[in-house]
Amino acid sequence: MDGEAAVGEALAAEARGAETEPASIAWASSFAADAPRIHTPIPGPASLELLARRNRHEFGDFPWIDMLPLSFAGGAGVTLEDMDGNRLIDLTHGHMSAALGHGNPEVAEAIDVQARKLMNTRNYPTEARIELMERLAQITPGDLNLFGFFSSGTEATEAALRVARTITGGHEFLSFYGDYHGKTVGAMATGEGGTPNTGPRSSGHMTVPGGWCHRCEFKLEPSSCGLHCVDFAERAMLVNSHGRLAGIIAEPVTNGSGGRVYAPGFLKGLRDICDRHNIVLIFDEHATGLGRTGKWWAGDHEGVIPDIIIFSKFLGNGYPITSIAVSERFTAEANRSSQSSTHGGQPAACAAALAVLNILQRDKLVDHVARAGEACLNFLKGLAARHPIVGVAQGRGFLIGLEFIDPKTGAASAQMASKVAVETIRRGVVVSPVGPTMRVSPMLVTSEAVALRTLGIVEEAIADVESRL
Repeated sequence: MDGEAAVGEALAAEARGAETEPASIAWASSFAADAPRIHTPIPGPASLELLARRNRHEFGDFPWIDMLPLSFAGGAGVTLEDMDGNRLIDLTHGHMSAALGHGNPEVAEAIDVQARKLMNTRNYPTEARIELMERLAQITPGDLNLFGFFSSGTEATEAALRVARTITGGHEFLSFYGDYHGKTVGAMATGEGGTPNTGPRSSGHMTVPGGWCHRCEFKLEPSSCGLHCVDFAERAMLVNSHGRLAGIIAEPVTNGSGGRVYAPGFLKGLRDICDRHNIVLIFDEHATGLGRTGKWWAGDHEGVIPDIIIFSKFLGNGYPITSIAVSERFTAEANRSSQSSTHGGQPAACAAALAVLNILQRDKLVDHVARAGEACLNFLKGLAARHPIVGVAQGRGFLIGLEFIDPKTGAASAQMASKVAVETIRRGVVVSPVGPTMRVSPMLVTSEAVALRTLGIVEEAIADVESRL
């Protein structure tokens, strides 16, 4: 099916399915009925005026804003409204955090009720905090039933590193190119590299190629390589170790590099390395956990259970709360690992998280994402075959992206990704380029029909960029 036919089918399906979708999907996707709705240039004058006020006071490097400045006034379901009254469909939702829709009434009500009763008790028990841990223990894999709560993904990364050090007595960690785990000193050391501003990587950290076959760092073929990347990772870890190994940290499907899916057997290979050397396997599921990839946890696709999971960007649907889950085998060590957080796991945050879990389970959103995500990825694969500037469509569930290339050389091209992102946003679909890859990840409450129609608009932007090359 070509792009135009797919979009036509999506529109028909949207009309057919509006009355049969689960409540959260019907609510969130209803706001896309008249979106995109663009009546000023993007960015419009009101967006630019607010941006100018911001620039007088806020510092920082925000390339996704500088690329095409937009200022937002509000959001409803799967849409955003900018300061000039333009309504856009949102495929970024706050770096994947508002996954159940902007202004979700159930989450907002839960926060409001709790905030009027009790806001902050540090780590003292509250009913909401304990109930959240009990609910999470029902869905975490294996015996990962010990929890800590934080305000950001970076804090959870640091917590996982502390627990791993306490378990092993070591301080050395292995991580992988293209993964992203946060911006504090320890978390940045697990990333691919730094800048002159970040200074040298903390000692004990080593980063190696992951098992991403599309652009194999070893120039090997999947059919004959024998997972050389796993063997190399183990050898590099041992060669660089000073006898103080602590663990391996990985995104089971990457978010920072736009939905890379590792080769079958790669995650199992990491599990085996950790078991051989008595070290800890940490999965960073901030972007993937709670159903984003079509299973509760991305590790479930490969049947691999880590020792620690850090999660989840949308546990509070945008209200700040993240978590770490640790295997009960390490209860004594976890209790010694200095876990506390002033704002982590406060009552209103836990109430938001409980509302999120209620919606996920009641409306069977994990199953929905598996079905709709497969349809979206198939559409994107067809799109990639039709357009010479697209290198590959990749991802799982609703964590999906497109890599862009220079059509003359085949080299990955961040410049091309930015050009397409700008044209996509101008058409009323908010996307996020990360290097040469553009994330096009729908919210979990996006209907399949709305998602496919939106990806059709992405294809229009790609065709427009190609026409001007």
